[in-house]
Amino acid sequence: MTETNSQRGMRWVKESLALFKTQPHIWMLCSLAYIFIFMVLPSLPLLGFLGMVSVVIWPVCMAWIVMLYRQVDMHGEMSPGDAWQHLKLHLKPLLLLGASCLIYAVLATYLLSSELASLISHAPTKAGMSDSHMTKFLENALSFIVKLLLLLLPLFIATWFSPMLIALNGYPLVKAIKSSIAGMLQYTVPMGVAWLVMMLGMLVVMLGLGLVIGILGVLIPTVTQLLMPLLVFIALLVINALMFAFQYISYKDAFRAAPQVEASV
Repeated sequence: MTETNSQRGMRWVKESLALFKTQPHIWMLCSLAYIFIFMVLPSLPLLGFLGMVSVVIWPVCMAWIVMLYRQVDMHGEMSPGDAWQHLKLHLKPLLLLGASCLIYAVLATYLLSSELASLISHAPTKAGMSDSHMTKFLENALSFIVKLLLLLLPLFIATWFSPMLIALNGYPLVKAIKSSIAGMLQYTVPMGVAWLVMMLGMLVVMLGLGLVIGILGVLIPTVTQLLMPLLVFIALLVINALMFAFQYISYKDAFRAAPQVEASV
């Protein structure tokens, strides 16, 4: 019986969850390190330059984490050292991919710079603003977000599979990007189904836990203040770790028969 696109997407979700359950503490530690390197450090005062560095090294870190998932999936255990030794053979194209992402991000920021400056200048102040001005600001903010997402969509499509294709299949940069775009277009429906199911599932879990914490908060007010930030942070770690698993599962299925290209050293 032929598997439908919706069934494929659901299977990806199940396999991603199963892979995450193998060693959830390890995957959440990887997720924590990822968030610290790529979100926390660049946001610290005097360390803003790390934002550009993090974009360049992002494909290397992504490929390394996915390779750990692959080791557990294929062999039942991970070997970070072996994964890194293999990854070193493909550092140059991975770093070039990161540099390409940085250039694209700079261009996208430039295209939206005037709109962003206008949005900031009209942002609400402590003195407040009228309802009409607030409505106008929210409309402009929504327009900016939509344009930003549309500009970042090609980058997302080009980089979803390309780090793994470089690291695991030995593809050169341009071929990896082209293959990633082709793979995303071919599997648009299962990708969309899987994303929707995972986001809805996490939303339901968050709402359920939020309801429980809310009830406890009525009885013990300090509970909400303590548990809600922790809940949000844990949810972020789980979502991030599941995305890594999903990235590997979708790659494995989409490029199961992809050729291996010998790395040049």
